[in-house]
Amino acid sequence: MSDSMKIEQQKQAVSEVIAKYLTAVKTWDEKAFRETFHPKANIQHYYVKGDEIKTITLDEFVGSIDSLHTKYDNAEEKAREIEISIVDYLASVRVAFSFVMGPRTLDGQDLFNLAFCKGEWKIIHKSYYL
Repeated sequence: MSDSMKIEQQKQAVSEVIAKYLTAVKTWDEKAFRETFHPKANIQHYYVKGDEIKTITLDEFVGSIDSLHTKYDNAEEKAREIEISIVDYLASVRVAFSFVMGPRTLDGQDLFNLAFCKGEWKIIHKSYYL
């Protein structure tokens, strides 16, 4: 198998992780959501208005998504564009998205870093802004 074919297979596998993440957010399947992340992953939210960065744990991020589903009938991250880059055992993914919460829609960007750990791609870091 050529290197370009291997990279395309890796990109497809990474794309499937991101698709699983997006579906889990929409349907709020906490188990599937957690399965996309490495347990030690961290999440950073850049607050554009306050020019601040907030770093949270995976558990805190799960709580945040859960609270949105509790508060609104719908909470969904809709990808508008996805770019994937692979470097050996690491992947970088940019997702331009619209996040729908009840009647509100906010546009933002996700930057995911994934690592190929124990035969699977896992999100190890997520930075985003809304």
